[in-house]
Amino acid sequence: MIAPEFDYEAVCRGMPEARVMRGEAYAAKGWADLVEVSPAGVLAHVKGERGITYVVEVAARDASDARCTCPDFQESGLRCKHVVAAVFTALDADEAELEAASGRLTRLTDLLDMEGRDDAALLVDRARRDPALLRELEGEPVS
Repeated sequence: MIAPEFDYEAVCRGMPEARVMRGEAYAAKGWADLVEVSPAGVLAHVKGERGITYVVEVAARDASDARCTCPDFQESGLRCKHVVAAVFTALDADEAELEAASGRLTRLTDLLDMEGRDDAALLVDRARRDPALLRELEGEPVS
């Protein structure tokens, strides 16, 4: 098992249907990027409708421990659509996608080490929480 065994019904229980549907739509649009996946949890960068990318962390089967950097979560502490998108994406991912996400940050650290970067570990740790930095370090265009 590469990813946590989320209980999607429990994740969505008590959430407004519109919030769940928007989270599922974000996942369907590919707006949830799995950054780190392990049996201990998922870290994802999830883009919102305004083009801002938020950092989501979740480990518990029912997402009761979820955290998101979006204003809605910061103000209410309640599971948001970005959490739904992250969990839905992790559950929908095939083995190859989960495997790629599980080694993503390790591969990036190794690449930066090979480039002679003394700050590789520090940069990758920052990139966990900074979607633009992660894209830049992976050589993707940053908008």
